[in-house]
Amino acid sequence: MSVGPPYDAGAIILAGGNSRRMGTNKCLLPYQGQPLIQHVVHQLRPLFATLTVSTNTPETYAFLELPMVSDRVTGQGPLAGIGAALARATSPWNFVVAADMPEISRDLIEKLAEHLPGNRCVVPVTESGHYEPLFAFYHQSLLPHIEEALHGGKFRMQDFLRHMESATVPVCTGRLPNLNTPSDYALSTKKNSQKPT
Repeated sequence: MSVGPPYDAGAIILAGGNSRRMGTNKCLLPYQGQPLIQHVVHQLRPLFATLTVSTNTPETYAFLELPMVSDRVTGQGPLAGIGAALARATSPWNFVVAADMPEISRDLIEKLAEHLPGNRCVVPVTESGHYEPLFAFYHQSLLPHIEEALHGGKFRMQDFLRHMESATVPVCTGRLPNLNTPSDYALSTKKNSQKPT
């Protein structure tokens, strides 16, 4: 596994969820002149060998011209999406990121990648012990454990990662913001417009 980009790993973009709090499909919201998910794709493309979108509505994201993977069983949350994508992945290691996380921290990805040898998942964790599971590396060797959890009705990512004794990298609370509400989106786009060009 290379310690810097391009990483010898794939990237999986999770484009699930119902966007209830946003009121519209947040992955398609305009961000820097393009759909938010495309903004995420452009940031990841130089870093990883392959990109895959995990979604149960592949027709929605056909414009990305990327491989799509759907959950085997819907309604089981992000753990099911990660499992389905890992099962189809061509790289043993894969970086998983939520499609509603507009700014990808290369520095944090590098810190996570440093911990890959000897581990099966590497995840940021906040001061309060909360895992950030949708900005993390997962190895294909986790697949049997994911299947076991899903079959047992255990869908919570926090519980799964604790059970796996995941390797962790500390982050400050709020370091990995995602866009859940219209106010989140308005604040993020405002901050972005104020950045020097």
